Amino acid sequence: MKRTIFLLGVCGFLFSCSEDVNSQDVAGTGLVWEENLQTLGAVLAENGEATADFYFVNKTDSSAYIKSVETDCGCTVAQYSKDTLAPGKVGLVKINYDPQSRGGSFSKMILVRTNVDPQGDTLFLEGVNVPYPQNPENHYGVRKNGLGFVFKVNNLGTLFTDEPKTKYLDFYNFNDFPIQLNQLQEQLPEYIQAQMLPSVVQGNSRAVLAITFDAAKKDELGFLEEEIQLAILSAERFELPIKLMATVHEHFDPVPVDQVDLVPKLDISEREVDLGNISSRNTVSRTISLQNTGSQPLNLRKVVSNCDCLSFEIPSYDLKAGDEMELEFTFDPKGRRGIDHKTLTFFTNDPLNPTQTIVIKSRID
Repeated sequence: MKRTIFLLGVCGFLFSCSEDVNSQDVAGTGLVWEENLQTLGAVLAENGEATADFYFVNKTDSSAYIKSVETDCGCTVAQYSKDTLAPGKVGLVKINYDPQSRGGSFSKMILVRTNVDPQGDTLFLEGVNVPYPQNPENHYGVRKNGLGFVFKVNNLGTLFTDEPKTKYLDFYNFNDFPIQLNQLQEQLPEYIQAQMLPSVVQGNSRAVLAITFDAAKKDELGFLEEEIQLAILSAERFELPIKLMATVHEHFDPVPVDQVDLVPKLDISEREVDLGNISSRNTVSRTISLQNTGSQPLNLRKVVSNCDCLSFEIPSYDLKAGDEMELEFTFDPKGRRGIDHKTLTFFTNDPLNPTQTIVIKSRID
């Protein structure tokens, strides 16, 4: 539902309004919320409280009013109108989040109880709390063109192909002059977007880079590592290198219980292969069996090893229902000693187990 639908109704009022909302624009009964979940993004402690506005419309046939708003943390405080709202009118619950607490990601629950629904409606407020470090010079020790970052390589974590993911990278501008992102980012790939918060970062102050990665557009599964270049404007334009890493998995919708026998299924003969005691002077080869025990064609999207020392040969990346094939892998232990573990990871269209891994153990003399 578009925010403009609600804002037309609340223009000129803080907590309620007298304008009607078109019943064709808002579906449902009871109190209908514009959003049940809001994301504050990165909240820098030095900027003070962050605020989120939750708008709702009274879709009942009678007057409604908020009896109470309960939060699960003292860091969130609610303000709301205690006025009675006639049918079709809009109200607002304002949530103030105080970042003076433990850092990291947060998800806060807000329960709104009304006379029309004593059980209450549940709202959520999410974001990342970024406390101010005791010593910015030491904390932001990775320097790039006068900007200080925490890590040399920034881990985006686990990404899925169903929706983009945003990572917030806090940094410090140690320069004596302001900086901002160039509006034209010619070197940025289409699957990555960048935003600087605030848009203009003054000298000797903190800010956040919001990096949004669209795994579906990248169209690559497994572990990824790459460096992007951001064009920065100050007195002169310069390039800011940012190293990223992530692991991408394909998203599959949950399979209904009555459909579990109607999907492709990868069955691997051995999930753990023990090569035993081997010599570092000799390569070792083994075969494992891959079978599609499902009723639909199986596609191996990608097969990767975690080391150049582990290679494999596979006759096909497609298996019809009931078909089986042999995969041969070869391990070259040259230059290695002691207990060793390597892996082969399979990315497939098996919605029940889309990512499966074989662990290959050995003891190298």
